[in-house]
Amino acid sequence: MSFKSLQIRYQTARSLPAPYAYFYTLTIDKIAGNAIQVAISITYPDRDDIDDDELIAEGYTRDDDYVWSGQLPRAWWEALANLVGKTRLQPIDEDELDEDDDFWDVTIETDNGSKSQGKPVKAEDWQYLIQELIQASYEVVARERPFELLFLSINGQQGISETRLTASFAERTVKITSVENRREQTKLLPWSTLQHVMNQVYNHDYDPDEAELKRPRQEGQWLNLGSEEWYEISDYRTLVKTLKGL
Repeated sequence: MSFKSLQIRYQTARSLPAPYAYFYTLTIDKIAGNAIQVAISITYPDRDDIDDDELIAEGYTRDDDYVWSGQLPRAWWEALANLVGKTRLQPIDEDELDEDDDFWDVTIETDNGSKSQGKPVKAEDWQYLIQELIQASYEVVARERPFELLFLSINGQQGISETRLTASFAERTVKITSVENRREQTKLLPWSTLQHVMNQVYNHDYDPDEAELKRPRQEGQWLNLGSEEWYEISDYRTLVKTLKGL
């Protein structure tokens, strides 16, 4: 199903306390070339009684509220249109929400002017895509960089191979750059590749105390996630297989 515009109002469950609780309003309009115009406002309530040190320890600041408007390319309209086409909305009844239920209010306007409103039956699909969209906006304003990982395989007989994955949320592109025997190759992979890779990567805990702080020279399978730490991951066989297969 094609769509002309979307409006989404979302709030975390009442049981989720500050500083984690938040709510947002998001509007999306299709513009020329099937790009989209986005306006988003995120608010983190009830933080006045939390000490700054506690906020910092949790990875937050005193003012994380966020407002952004701008454009995202056609790939984003296609992703949203695909989700809209699979979405079934059900009536919203706030009185029936439990303490652990998130609040969703989605309004969809199609190209022919018809509107539908309600809560997505499969809200987790919307949750994931909207988090990607918010990340895309962070990338546009340089609040976050594109996701990047570097996989280094060092073998005395086979030599050194290097694989760099760079994923731009703003463009919805996944680029793989491979270097082996000083030969470099670059290719693009489907966006769905990123979710699979990230699930594998973040399925493990990495101990910074055991990391190398310089590019390794010794044999092994090494992973770098955009910081100075290099983690030896030879024991994580499924992850190594995934990264070698990129």
